[in-house]
Amino acid sequence: MRTTTLFNRLEAWFIVGAATIYVIRRLVEEIYRYNDMIESVQRTRIPMATLWRQLDNYSHTLNNNVPLIAGVCLFLVAWYVFHNLAFPRLQDQIDDRQGWLYGGAAVLLLLTSTLVYHYLKLHLRFMENSSGEIIGMKAYSLYRKRTVLADAIGLGIVLCTYELAYQYYQFLYRRIAREATIHFQLVSYLLLGGVSMMVLTFALSGHVPQTLWRGLGDVLLLLGLLVQVLFFQSYVYTYILPILTKSRHSDVVLANSIGVYLLAILTANVLLWGARTNFYYNNSEEAIAVFSGVALVASVAFAYLRRVLTKEKTVLQTQVSVGAAELASLRAQINPHFLFNALNSLYATALKEKSEKTADGIQKLGDMMRFMLQENNRDRIPLDKEIEYLHNYIDLQRMRIDESHDIEIRVNIQEPGRAIYLAPMLLTPFVENAFKHGISFRHKSWIYITLTLDDTRLYFKVHNSRHAKTSETTDQHDPEEANSGVGLDNVRKRLDLIYPGRHQLDIQQSEQDYFASLTLVYW
Repeated sequence: MRTTTLFNRLEAWFIVGAATIYVIRRLVEEIYRYNDMIESVQRTRIPMATLWRQLDNYSHTLNNNVPLIAGVCLFLVAWYVFHNLAFPRLQDQIDDRQGWLYGGAAVLLLLTSTLVYHYLKLHLRFMENSSGEIIGMKAYSLYRKRTVLADAIGLGIVLCTYELAYQYYQFLYRRIAREATIHFQLVSYLLLGGVSMMVLTFALSGHVPQTLWRGLGDVLLLLGLLVQVLFFQSYVYTYILPILTKSRHSDVVLANSIGVYLLAILTANVLLWGARTNFYYNNSEEAIAVFSGVALVASVAFAYLRRVLTKEKTVLQTQVSVGAAELASLRAQINPHFLFNALNSLYATALKEKSEKTADGIQKLGDMMRFMLQENNRDRIPLDKEIEYLHNYIDLQRMRIDESHDIEIRVNIQEPGRAIYLAPMLLTPFVENAFKHGISFRHKSWIYITLTLDDTRLYFKVHNSRHAKTSETTDQHDPEEANSGVGLDNVRKRLDLIYPGRHQLDIQQSEQDYFASLTLVYW
């Protein structure tokens, strides 16, 4: 889930506003240009009847205003679909089917945008005789299938470049939120301010050439190469390097992955250089080979460097996490035999006094402590153990809560039908958070907990009411008020370390409720 910042909330309005400014300015400029051309022809004393006959097939509204407005609107829709629907899904899971469908929709919208613009757009120019004197005006079209495809590729490069800048800003923002480092904050502000100024400057004074590659060919070519390198390095990092690092790997799978990689690079550069040459490919074999080689070498180098840096970071963070866990375990294991013996004595006493509810609670507490001391220190534990701990925790919480007083707790947990292993204590913190912040003895409260499974994924959802904590509303008898538990920040870090690219954590909150959804690929 994307981090919600002021920029995220205002981004769409800013982009639409800048596009509106650009369209209005261009429409006004075209009106003045059209009138100036008419006046220039009139000064040559050419009969108006001759001029209107020359422009018989031209309508300023249909052939200038409509294509500009429709083209920009379709481009904005393509940007929204790619930026908010396609890329976030593919970023979280590259094989997300819905993400690729949205990506295909964005491509079709870009093609439609350039098709509508070039098909309807008619350009005006003066007609001159052999002496260079103006003898009239002529409307002409640049509509070609090659031009439509080339400009659609150019607009796609623009969208991808914007997305790269946006992702870099998000990276800086996350570093600021995590480290509060002043130089990251300064760089993020400079990037955000620079991009905003560029967009506004273009909206106020910029001009898109009649065809994108005629005026911006070299810029689009370099940006297209940059987009390729960053995209393909992600493919190498995710699919090729993990296979190579395995002691035993399938040669067929490796060959298929490399084949797809090489074919994709070649196809991308054929399209890129085709757009640059308007798909005439005159003596372009050498240029395609050079660009493909640069994309190949740079993407592999970046992927390998990323793997080295990530590995070092993971090792350091794992060492820190293991050290902290060992320290916590030592603190928790203060004579555990004494604690279990004490619990057994309390359990026997409760049975003798016929306090079955108390005895059941003591038994569940003992099971939870045994889980924390014996299972929780392992790298992976059976999912049914984590589920058992969840049930015990929820049952203990229910013992101290009177659900008849506007408090509703629903639990729907699917038991695994086979052995499934995952890192411990990834699910419990969300439930702890729900009981800590979602229960009020003065207001209507609810907690809904759902866990379902399919062949490869685990889906865990916790939805609870939310109540503001004040000195008047705080429950003075709740011992959990001062206890933060494992913490959701810790869970996020562990997910990033243990399941990189294999999880999606969405958290939505308002003043009334809190919703957490975790999708985890557990294979």
